Amino acid sequence: MSWQAVYRSFDDDSLATLANAGLLRRALKDVEAGKVDWQAQAGGVVLADGQQVTLDAGGPQKGRCDCPAPGICKHILAASVWLRDRPDDDADAGAAAAPDVLEEVLAQDSALLCKQAGKPAVRQALAWLLDGDQVEATVVNARLQIELPALQLACSYLCGAGYEGMVSDTPLKIRKALHLYALACVWRAHGREFAWPAGMDAAPAEVVQGVSSSELLFLAQVRRLLGELYDNGLSHASAIAAGQLRALTMSARGENLPRLAAMLRGLGGTLDLLVRRDYHASERLAFDEMASIYALCAALEQATGQSLQRLRGQARRSFDAAGDAPLELLPLGAWWWETRGGAHGLTLAFWDHQAGRILQAVLARPDGSDRSFTRESSWNAISLWQGAGSVHRLCEQGLLLAGASLAGDGRIAMDSQARASTMPLWELDDERWQQLGFADWAALSAFLGENVGLTAQPVDCVLLRPSAVAAPLLDEVRQQLDWQVFDASGAVLNLVIPAQEALRPRITRLQAAVTDGADIRAVLASRARDEPDRWQPVALLIAKNGKLRVVSLDFAVDAGKLPSALARFFKSLAGTSMAPPVVKPTSGLSLVLAQVVDRLALQSRSGRPRLEPEAANELARHGATLRALGLDLPASFLADYVNAPHASQALRLAYVCTTCIALETAA
Repeated sequence: MSWQAVYRSFDDDSLATLANAGLLRRALKDVEAGKVDWQAQAGGVVLADGQQVTLDAGGPQKGRCDCPAPGICKHILAASVWLRDRPDDDADAGAAAAPDVLEEVLAQDSALLCKQAGKPAVRQALAWLLDGDQVEATVVNARLQIELPALQLACSYLCGAGYEGMVSDTPLKIRKALHLYALACVWRAHGREFAWPAGMDAAPAEVVQGVSSSELLFLAQVRRLLGELYDNGLSHASAIAAGQLRALTMSARGENLPRLAAMLRGLGGTLDLLVRRDYHASERLAFDEMASIYALCAALEQATGQSLQRLRGQARRSFDAAGDAPLELLPLGAWWWETRGGAHGLTLAFWDHQAGRILQAVLARPDGSDRSFTRESSWNAISLWQGAGSVHRLCEQGLLLAGASLAGDGRIAMDSQARASTMPLWELDDERWQQLGFADWAALSAFLGENVGLTAQPVDCVLLRPSAVAAPLLDEVRQQLDWQVFDASGAVLNLVIPAQEALRPRITRLQAAVTDGADIRAVLASRARDEPDRWQPVALLIAKNGKLRVVSLDFAVDAGKLPSALARFFKSLAGTSMAPPVVKPTSGLSLVLAQVVDRLALQSRSGRPRLEPEAANELARHGATLRALGLDLPASFLADYVNAPHASQALRLAYVCTTCIALETAA
């Protein structure tokens, strides 16, 4: 087979991954205009728009062009497309033995692959294999598209191009390791194992006490980008910065820093909204995310041992068998969610009476590529476990789940080995109601106070048993629906639903339930990671006709109609921007801290780090107040910022202040 046949495996998607879609479009126009032809076929020299391009069996990655552009230029792409689309002189012979790209991958010499990758890449690939080998491989023409859910990354193997011709848009630093890991996962999926170099497959890599030198360099790179974002001003955020964050996200996964990768991905989603001037965009949210990322980088640089492992996070959950006895679960309801990064899904919550905690099952997609996965299909059509039926059905009856696996954070695995059977919902006079969730808001505050900080286990939903509820009230200034629920002592907890079009069903169904005088026995409340003080009601447990009923506010069909005031309000919101969340300080201390963070966030928007005298005097007064209240650490950091108002001081101070507010709020 001629070396030119390698180029037939490079479709437009592969070439766009090597460069970018815009450059490929220009190359395609040159080919259509007849600007590409042989200059010396024997030497593989192609003339593309007046430039000499030298190609060989190594594919476009190995191509050389005499133009000054670095990397894969328009001329290399044009020459590759031209070679790909040329008639094959040996078409008849080739048709009889068309290569199978999957067979080619499985026929590779694993020892040679490891040698081509090099020892650092082999070590990294093995480390990823210890965390999981889940893979989704799809043949697309002459290309094997390999998706790696554990890393949320993908790459392609092109027929005839070999390991060195593999394509992905991952950073160069981790590309070899990612490609090797992808091939090893494909082998495992077909019952085969790589012949790893001697001594490298016997045990996991030795645990390093602290972060490595390469990780320190990477953390410095992250902090440098945060500084640039702050100095340029979040109101002037560019698409280039959002792209840099996406690249850093992939590098963080390669550096075994999944917690940092998730936070970078969230900030990248926020910046994308700012760049598009989306009405959901919030410079304040971006600033808060930057402060948390800066704090995590600083903590990682100093951490060792178990503390370092907690700060790193987990690339994927580790699920362990729940035991021999089946789990007896009471459904609490389900809710639909979407992230700024494009992920979306449904979360279904259960109460595990034996453990006294909430367990969750999640159906999700990382992006919108699966168009069959919608709010409606996840509710009505998808079965979580064998014998369980749809989520809709699960919310109508109790559940016995045998053979299930649980993660440490209460997540139930979507395990094909688990078997589900139904049971009646609890009776209204069942004694187990007394142990369900929180009936005392002071106990809730204590529980939340134990889960503040970088290494804390995030609490994203709680179950409340209010003794009384008020009518929901619309706050048009803050653009939200406020719903007060009371415990037995009369203490009030304010639940909030932002008045957004996507949450109209949630608002409508809550309003209808309360207006109809529903006997609400429990409320399932959820919060997003970027809204620590805003609990949203997502499901109700209602007593009706002597029986328990679970009402999932995002899905229940008997929604009723919006009251006229709410209907007019939603109509007035058409085409307007939504106000960012407004934090309600609970004390004078929180008020001072919030005012400091507000000032820092305002500075971060402008791109003018220098403090005006009026702002400096205001912060100095806040510093004196903080010292008088006994908060010496934030007061010291505030003095450092006033003396040198740089990005690092601002982000450090902001994180300390928001952490103090969170502790004060939970207390």
